[in-house]
Amino acid sequence: MFSRKWGWTLVMLAPLAAGACGQSLTSYPDPVVLFSPIASTSVYLISLDGQLLHEWKTSDPPGYSVYLLPNGNLLRANSLADRPLSATLGSNGGRVEMLDWESKTVWRLDYATTAGQQHHDVYWMPNNGHILMVAWETRTAAEALAAGRLAETIPAAGELWVDKVVEVDPATSQVVWEWRIWDHLIPPGSAPSDHPGLIDPNYVSPGTYSVDWTHANAVTYNPALDQVLLSVRNFSEFWVIDHSTTTAEAAGHTGGRLGHGGDIVYRWGNPRAYGRPDLPRQLYGQHNPNWIASGLSGAGHILVFNNGDANARPYSTVFELETPVAGDGSYPFDPATGYGPSGPSWQYNPAPTFFASIISGAQRLASGKTLVTDGPAGHFFEVTPDGQTVWSYVVTDTAGANGYMVFRAVRYEPGYAGLIGRTLTPAGLLKIPAVAAQSRATPKLY
Repeated sequence: MFSRKWGWTLVMLAPLAAGACGQSLTSYPDPVVLFSPIASTSVYLISLDGQLLHEWKTSDPPGYSVYLLPNGNLLRANSLADRPLSATLGSNGGRVEMLDWESKTVWRLDYATTAGQQHHDVYWMPNNGHILMVAWETRTAAEALAAGRLAETIPAAGELWVDKVVEVDPATSQVVWEWRIWDHLIPPGSAPSDHPGLIDPNYVSPGTYSVDWTHANAVTYNPALDQVLLSVRNFSEFWVIDHSTTTAEAAGHTGGRLGHGGDIVYRWGNPRAYGRPDLPRQLYGQHNPNWIASGLSGAGHILVFNNGDANARPYSTVFELETPVAGDGSYPFDPATGYGPSGPSWQYNPAPTFFASIISGAQRLASGKTLVTDGPAGHFFEVTPDGQTVWSYVVTDTAGANGYMVFRAVRYEPGYAGLIGRTLTPAGLLKIPAVAAQSRATPKLY
């Protein structure tokens, strides 16, 4: 279902009405929204009036993100049934693929072993066409102890799933670059506050005592800075990594444009994670941090969905951050105040009425407004800079029920390259196939 509060946004409805009567539109004049319900094996493209414009049909549920590429292919991650790392944790993934407009596979990579399993997010790199993946690798209890992990924080399963970022060239299906958390732990016995560019193996967020230690849930790339942005949910932080390194340099502490190898060059959200409980915490289990694209309001800033915490802060916000990046791509660190800024330059904060504790996301639009995904509710809405909702859509099934979880919705504006030459014929209001409520998604962490 959809709704609109008429404000200062003009919506073109006439073409929708004509299309619904059977007129084929070769150049669709309005924005479109792409999403993939977690409980579904289909990916949908809809109009702002909720009309189904296109459907990609697949064999597996998402794992989780989907994107429409500039060449018109669909990039998606999916969850393999026989993946080796599988638990009630959220996305377990294992496969990345590109589909053409007719849902035929044009490229596929299975990345699903204990040495590396894709999960949550993938990202297409516009400068070279490569694919970034978030992935887990396993580490034994013995390895964790040797790295300085305290025995009392090792999960009962006797292993850790440790995140890494992997870059793959679809032309060869070969890994061409890799960055691993395990290469950037603080030296055993050291104080985390002495090493803000490294990771404390004993930082365990309350309530996350599981094998999925850091639970990274999003990755994106800034070609102008040649930097990777990684969302680390269980640390309530996002990290920036220098991508100008070789894989060997990314495993160490020197090299690359900034000279720090693969050490974290910027982190924000939870200073406690690097040993500074005296500094204020800003993020709570966040999702979808992303650099605002050039030409948009706030270009170069970072937009992030700040989920909240049922106990510590039971409401959600969206933050826009003006990061203190220097001309050479470095970020200042003040020993007294940590990493800036001290707070967001803009926020959507309807507290205490809005709480999406898991998944979700935010996207800055060409109009200056922001698309927000309330993932647990399958609810997408558009807000103005002063927080007014001017468009709203809820995923609904054929029985009239909702509550279908969506990892993230993505909006594409008129003229987007991936839609040029495509025929988008509105086919009626989308009603996805109904599934039982208990089958729509039950894991606690995303």
